[in-house]
Amino acid sequence: MSLKPLHSIPLIIVLCVVVAVAAYLYYNMAQQFEALELRGYPSNKGYVSDEVWYVDSARNLLRMVFGFKPRMDVPRASIVFSSYSDLLQAKSLAGEFNVKVIADENYFPKIREKEGRYILYVESTSVDSIESLAKASNAVDVVFGWLIGDAPGIYSYLNLEHPPLAKYLIALSMATLGDKPLYWRIPSIVMGVLVVIFTFLIVYEVTKIPELGLIAAAATAVDPMMKIMSSIAMLDIYVSTFTVIVLYLAVKGRFKESALVLGLGSTAKFSTLFVAIPLVFLYMNRLFKKGYRIKQVVEEVIYYVILVALSFLFFQILVSIPIIIKLGASTWIDQGMLGAIKWHLSVKCVSPTECPPSSAPWEWFFGLNSFPVYASPLIYAQGFAPAYTIALLLMMLATPSMIYERPTRTTWYMVTGVFLGYATLWVLGGRTQYSFYAVQLTPLIYSYLTLQLYEFIRRENIERVLDSWRRLIVSLVKIVFSIFR
Repeated sequence: MSLKPLHSIPLIIVLCVVVAVAAYLYYNMAQQFEALELRGYPSNKGYVSDEVWYVDSARNLLRMVFGFKPRMDVPRASIVFSSYSDLLQAKSLAGEFNVKVIADENYFPKIREKEGRYILYVESTSVDSIESLAKASNAVDVVFGWLIGDAPGIYSYLNLEHPPLAKYLIALSMATLGDKPLYWRIPSIVMGVLVVIFTFLIVYEVTKIPELGLIAAAATAVDPMMKIMSSIAMLDIYVSTFTVIVLYLAVKGRFKESALVLGLGSTAKFSTLFVAIPLVFLYMNRLFKKGYRIKQVVEEVIYYVILVALSFLFFQILVSIPIIIKLGASTWIDQGMLGAIKWHLSVKCVSPTECPPSSAPWEWFFGLNSFPVYASPLIYAQGFAPAYTIALLLMMLATPSMIYERPTRTTWYMVTGVFLGYATLWVLGGRTQYSFYAVQLTPLIYSYLTLQLYEFIRRENIERVLDSWRRLIVSLVKIVFSIFR
């Protein structure tokens, strides 16, 4: 393949096609999920999988922290009651206030049975009518917008175990576009498209071969995991987006900017921090290329890790200021920082009948114990297992040869580093990991796989890998026999 400038017209056209296909796939999938849910509305409430936690908390942040209501074509609200008698009173008064009941307490059995509270989902011609009915019937809360999920305490849940950035974006979509399933997912669609674009940019920057960038970007765009996670309002696609942006800046040599973007990305979900591992790998590689000695490299890496830590703390505080003002600093530290760390290191669900299947990070590469995102039809959060499996096997096969500088090593740093982050978390006790976490790895897997397969086109590169293993084995054998001399 020949080197071509990034501004080549045919290249731009093909890249635009890849991006357009990705946007279409993700938007279409988001629409399909909405259509599936609306068939059973209001028994089906529109939430796909763990969307219920993030969307409801985004709505609660919008109203409880920022004081805004979602945009609504017709005023609708979930009214919360602490007693059954108040619920009955609201039902009897609804007609007087020109309020129509869409779903009563029978559609929210978990809240009724586990919390002893009752929900009416209603609509009216005005917000005032709903608020007047709620006041007249002693309601304890009114949540305007789409009907809330059926989970105890969901009407006041803020999801503080995860930072708020992604939920702010979901809330912004609610406030500007409207509070309905498709609109919750618009930010995820945008994030998925950005992942595809930055996958291309990473591979192009590493190799200067645009065709390889297009192959990696196209494979990422159509991967089943990307398609699903870019189509629902969950946090992990944001993690994937910040991961590829951080790594793109790193391969451009802009490590300070990488550290800042990493800090910002951590405010979507703490697992964004796993990209710090390949980021340090790349930084060390850059220092050694400049001729730094080992002691100097160690010192510079320590300073850089401190910079990353300060960036993390700065952006966690900055993005959480509205929550800190509302709840207080001590609550935020206890639940939003210490509680979040504890949450990530804990086993969160163990019941085989009530809990979805969890999986170890290495199982993601084989499609084992995948998380069911939707029940009917049955849809799993699972990437294209053959590609993931081949990538993992090649990662292990090529490990001894990574002492040699080449573009493939850069992408090997990326996928191996993030994988080590999840493996370390698993060892430290965070055993409740789900297959959809692997979307952070997806663009890195295809970036590495594309470059490694391209490298293996030349026979001498395969021979170099095999020779690296031979040398390693010989060295180990010598060490073993030296024990007995």
